[in-house]
Amino acid sequence: MGVLPDLQIDYAKETERICSFIDAFVRDRGAGGIVLGLSGGLDSSVVAALCARALTPGRVYALLLPERDSSPESVEDAKRHATLLGIEHDVQDLTSALSELKCYESGASDLVRFRGGTRAAVKLFPNFARKGFVANLEGGGGKQFQEFLAFHRIKHRLRMVAVYREAERRNMAAASCANRTEFETGFFVRYGDDAGDIAPIKHLFKTQVFGIGRELGLPEEILKKKPSPDLFAGMKDEEVMGISYRELDGILFGLSQGLTNEEIIKGFSVRSKTIGYVKEIKKHSDRLRTPPVSLME
Repeated sequence: MGVLPDLQIDYAKETERICSFIDAFVRDRGAGGIVLGLSGGLDSSVVAALCARALTPGRVYALLLPERDSSPESVEDAKRHATLLGIEHDVQDLTSALSELKCYESGASDLVRFRGGTRAAVKLFPNFARKGFVANLEGGGGKQFQEFLAFHRIKHRLRMVAVYREAERRNMAAASCANRTEFETGFFVRYGDDAGDIAPIKHLFKTQVFGIGRELGLPEEILKKKPSPDLFAGMKDEEVMGISYRELDGILFGLSQGLTNEEIIKGFSVRSKTIGYVKEIKKHSDRLRTPPVSLME
């Protein structure tokens, strides 16, 4: 994935800056190291490599947390990456735990079991992804849609439960592998993949995470893989959101710099309608970024 010119950073310097940040955090916290969930995707692979460089591989522990609908290929990619980095890792299958929580007893689960069912709907109806994604952020969409959200969100949250358990029993800190693009668009699960004691790449847009991955020398099979939440039927991030990361990051970066619509259109070759969509998801996802409401002042 090419990085947009205006999003270019000095990847060597940024890699060292993040490593120093990780090292200082762990020392200040008095932790033994870092625990993270390793999925075989870009973000967690980058975080694992950064932590191994910052702390030494012996102070990093990775959990591979597949479940019934996970991609077997992703698990193998995660194993190879952990072995390459020299970090200790363990596979903990969450299928039984999710079954006990009745995760798979729903119409949403049946749709996912029909391989490619959800993905086919996205491809057949071009507006399905964008409308569905906005409905996700709005909290609407009807009973069936809410059931689908609950079905996939519990998977993220249970993964983080496993990570925190391992971190606490080892006196280590839990790492979030969320990036800035996900955070600004609400493409994360609250108290799931956004949770953690430290978030080493949360300041980076997705296209910049690719750049850091190349700087770290990540395997090509990870760098070339289409980003995916790996929750069901091979669905990819860009299909779920209905927009490419290249367009999305350009617009998000432009908005962060206070550029007008016209300047963003000219600088990043995007349509006005697409900018409107990104502004809409930013607005509707704001509630996901705020702390719990309380009467505390």
